[in-house]
Order: sequence, then structure tokens, then C-alpha cells
Amino acid sequence: MKVTETYDLPYPECDPPLVKDASQIAQVRLLAEAVNEQVQDLVDYGDDVLFRPPAARLGILILPVVTTDSFAIPFFDTLVFGSNWGDSAPLDIAAGGLRVSTPGWYLVGCHALVGSATAGVLPMVRLTVNGASASSWSAVGGNYGAPNSRLAALSAVPMILQEGDLVRMEIKHLAAGSPTWEYRPHLWAVRLVTP
Repeated sequence: MKVTETYDLPYPECDPPLVKDASQIAQVRLLAEAVNEQVQDLVDYGDDVLFRPPAARLGILILPVVTTDSFAIPFFDTLVFGSNWGDSAPLDIAAGGLRVSTPGWYLVGCHALVGSATAGVLPMVRLTVNGASASSWSAVGGNYGAPNSRLAALSAVPMILQEGDLVRMEIKHLAAGSPTWEYRPHLWAVRLVTP
């Protein structure tokens, strides 16, 4: 019996469309079963990628975090949700960030709700991978809800990430002096393509 080059699907050694004996019918049955299995694998993969993509979102348990520094690196300690992430958990509790377990192309985002009694605290956020900047600083956060509350966000930054990469975020503001401010951050990622 011969097999196709790409998927190794068996196909009968006959003169189509004529079937000359029962052995050729058995070969056609094997081809149909192999095609059915291959199609089911593609359907299962499509279900996982389209309807249950590998995704995670991190937060901080005790909020808000209060500081007087003009720069902060949130230390994430809570997995808000994780779905089909891989062999290891998305939250690296020791490093305070999102640990990549499967290489691929991801959409990564973050936001920080920042509040202060000082109107000059205008926050911006950016993403880091393994401690190095992986995005530009966001636009200054816009007004959100209460007076002097601002939401700085990066909604979907495409990134090619490798196994073991650690994704985190940074927050900064450019207000003069050392005003007291608080922040409530979140970090998330969705894997779009796996090599």
C-alpha cells in the first residue's frame, strides 16, 4: 500500500475508479479512516485555538499598592484565570510575573488603575520580557471614575515569546516631587500561534 507524502495517508494501489477485488476495498476503508482521524485532529486543534486559546491574567491580592516613588514594577501574586496554558502554571510566584511555558506568538496587555490626591500623577505603563523593555510606554492614562483616577493601558501588544520568558509590567508617572499614589495592575496574555 502506498502513502501520501505529506500526511502519510494510505491509498489503494488500483486503477481508479475501478475496484477490482476486496483487498482494494479494505485499502479504501483504511484511507477513509486515516482521513477521518486527520480531520478530527484539525477540528480539535481549531476548538482549542479558537474557543479555548491558551490565556492567563494576573493580579495582586492586596490592593491598592501605595507608593511615593515615581516608578513601580508590580509584583503579581494572584492568578485571576489560566486556560490551557501548558505544563506549568502561568504565574511565577517567585518572580512575580507571567512565565511562558510554550513558545509562540502572543498578544500581551496590561493596565493600571492609578489614583492620587495629586492631579499631576499621570501614569503610563509598559511591558518587559526578562527585565528588558518589550514595548513603548503607553499614552498617559485617561480619567477613569473618581477624581484623579486614571487608567493607563496597553491592550494587545504582539510578541514572539520563548519557553521560560518572564513577562512583567512597569508603571511610571512624571509628577514633580514625591506624591503618594496607589495602583491596581493587571497583566494578561493570549497565545495565538504555536510553532
